Amino acid sequence: MKRQSGVKRLIGVGVGPGDPELVTVKAVRVLREADAVLVPVLAAAPEHPESAGPGRAESIIRAYVGADRIRRLEFALNDTGGVTPRRAAAWQAAAAAVAEEFAAGADSVAFGTLGDPNLYSTFSYLAHAVRELVPEVTVETVAGITAMQDLASRAGISLAEGTEPVTLVPLNGGVAALDQALARGGTVVGYKVGAAASPAPAVLAGRLQAVGRLDAAVIGARLGLEGELIAPAAELLRPAQDIPYLSTLIVPALRAAGIGTGLAARPSETQASPEPEVTANPPAAPDPNRHDVTSWRSGPPRCHIVAVESPAEAPEQHAEDAPARDGSQPTGRSQPQGRVVFVGAGPGAPDLLTQRGARAIAAADIVIWASSLVDQRILAHASEHAEIVDSAQLPMEGVLPYYERAAREQLTVARVHSGDPSLWGAVQEQLEQCAELGLDTEIVPGVSSFTAVAAAIQRELTIPEVAQSVILTRLGGGKTPMPPGEQVKEFARHGTTMALFLSAARSGQLQEELLQGGYPEDTPCVVAYQVTWPDELIIRTALHDLAATIRQRKLWKHTLVLVGPALAAAGSRSHLYHPGHFHGYRKAEPQARKQLRDTKGKT
Repeated sequence: MKRQSGVKRLIGVGVGPGDPELVTVKAVRVLREADAVLVPVLAAAPEHPESAGPGRAESIIRAYVGADRIRRLEFALNDTGGVTPRRAAAWQAAAAAVAEEFAAGADSVAFGTLGDPNLYSTFSYLAHAVRELVPEVTVETVAGITAMQDLASRAGISLAEGTEPVTLVPLNGGVAALDQALARGGTVVGYKVGAAASPAPAVLAGRLQAVGRLDAAVIGARLGLEGELIAPAAELLRPAQDIPYLSTLIVPALRAAGIGTGLAARPSETQASPEPEVTANPPAAPDPNRHDVTSWRSGPPRCHIVAVESPAEAPEQHAEDAPARDGSQPTGRSQPQGRVVFVGAGPGAPDLLTQRGARAIAAADIVIWASSLVDQRILAHASEHAEIVDSAQLPMEGVLPYYERAAREQLTVARVHSGDPSLWGAVQEQLEQCAELGLDTEIVPGVSSFTAVAAAIQRELTIPEVAQSVILTRLGGGKTPMPPGEQVKEFARHGTTMALFLSAARSGQLQEELLQGGYPEDTPCVVAYQVTWPDELIIRTALHDLAATIRQRKLWKHTLVLVGPALAAAGSRSHLYHPGHFHGYRKAEPQARKQLRDTKGKT
């Protein structure tokens, strides 16, 4: 039943890359409480006007919301070449549908989007168009797990260790940004590998090979869904190779051998590809609008990384060697003596824990958490019989005995980390210890603080024609030195969005390096302390006041800094929705057209 409180809210809900268990607790609550739930689907081409089927976001949401509550909005997701007339018309039609929901009495409209709504998402376009039609609307976002986090988890890759940066690059924007990111040595994440405008597979392989980074790279697509693909990039980036549009590329940072490496089978994994465990349309619970969140999985998720071989090269798999459908190993193989699940708890708020994370904590015999970094309410998911260990004052040597005990007694340990374990999570040494003990391991991605801050300030980090890449890094000069070429001032030369972790304690140096790199003094910055915690503090400032702002409030720890032109509180009006702009689906109003031309002449 639609409520009428007078406040109209449009909420972009990140539903993760594909697996319904990677939806956060908060996202499920928002979707269930919304008066209307909208999802994007591929618009039918003019030559094929038949109705489109459910999209990936809808398939995820159906695990928690009844299909009868979901309304599809058509988007021209497969158009190339930027803002095409067909794409613009689809945005306008979608915005009109949202306005209809508000006019019919809806107070809250939730729009489900893959990954995170503030990174390369269709939601920003929809929100802009809705504001044109419903000026009083309040726009909010719920952070979600990104494809890079899920792929890193499944491939066993640590995205960042020590002072390493992570750079996100849209490959359909050309190779220049990719080449610059690769030259820095840190982890590089490329989105939309299979887009028509992205470099051809052979070209991309050549770029990676030229800098010696092809062999460690991995590509993933349809993560958590039927037909999931995770494979070495060297095996996929071949001439005439068909790569899915929404594929993600991870090029791990250059590291010493054995540190943060991926593509290595864990103790319980084989090199054969099992039957997919997740279907595109998971079975719905008897009451999909219930308030408890029960997993529909029958067992822990498994990932098997294989090289793509031609049928003639592929070895024959014997039935006795194949993994069972439920993920168990065949008889005759050595069984793991225990299990450690590294759970990303998110930035602070307990409802930003994923469904899979909650399930892992509930199934654990031992839950290890740091009270200094993780909200105690996360422990509500733990079994009443579980042993709870606070690691806030424990070094690695203090945690290791619990892993040794898990190996001896075949126990399951949930090791709960703040944020996402793959981003400066210090999990690599723990993974190596687990491997030595013969423990099976799994990493559950968590919402990172940089996307939580974007949601809190209601700003997209990747604005078309303003900033299309995101750099995640930290300031050098502390306990951990930065590798050559990875100084903040070098990354600042890109002029795009930057998220700076663990850098507030040296705010003067941070401001100086950002200015030396070329950011103008008036570049917008956001200082976020304890984001999503009860004592959260978020301050907007300009770069020339960044150090003073941090020092004045004594923000030394638990503080993230965002920098870049995409953070501007207000920008110029989009020409796309201006009445003076025309395209194949709309004529311009003569007076508005003249006004728009005059505006262009003054800029």
